[in-house]
Amino acid sequence: MWDDPDAPPVLVALPPVTVAGVAEVRRRVTEAGHEVGLSPERAAAFTVAVNEIVINAVEHGGGTATVTLILQARRLVVEVVDQGTAPWQFNVPAAAPPPDQLHGRGLWLATKLSDELTVDASGTDRLVRLTAHSHGR
Repeated sequence: MWDDPDAPPVLVALPPVTVAGVAEVRRRVTEAGHEVGLSPERAAAFTVAVNEIVINAVEHGGGTATVTLILQARRLVVEVVDQGTAPWQFNVPAAAPPPDQLHGRGLWLATKLSDELTVDASGTDRLVRLTAHSHGR
C-alpha cells in the first residue's frame, strides 16, 4: 500500500499532547516511519526532529499540542499545532548554536533531520509540518 502513489493518505490524529504524552508521540512516529518504508536510522532521526518540535509546542504553546500523522506513499508527514501566544520567529541558524547556549537547538535540529519543515503562524494557531521521504525499501 505504501508504495502506491495513488493510495489515499492515512491520517492518525493523536490525543492532545502534554509533557506526559511526548514519549507516546515518539513511539507512534517511529512506528509510522517504519510503516511507510523509512529505514530504522531514518525513522529514528525523524522521530528526534518531531520530538524537538512537540517539546517546543508544549513548552511555548500553552502546555498542549495537537499532533497528526499523515502516512502517504513513501513519506510521513507530521503536523504539530499549538495555540501559543509568544511571538513566533522562524529563524533557523545556519550552524548549530554554541554548546554553552541553553536554547535554540530544537528548531535547528528539526530542520536538519527533516526532508521538509514548514511553519504557518498566519492564524491563531501555529502549525509546524515536518516531512520525511522514504527512498525505497
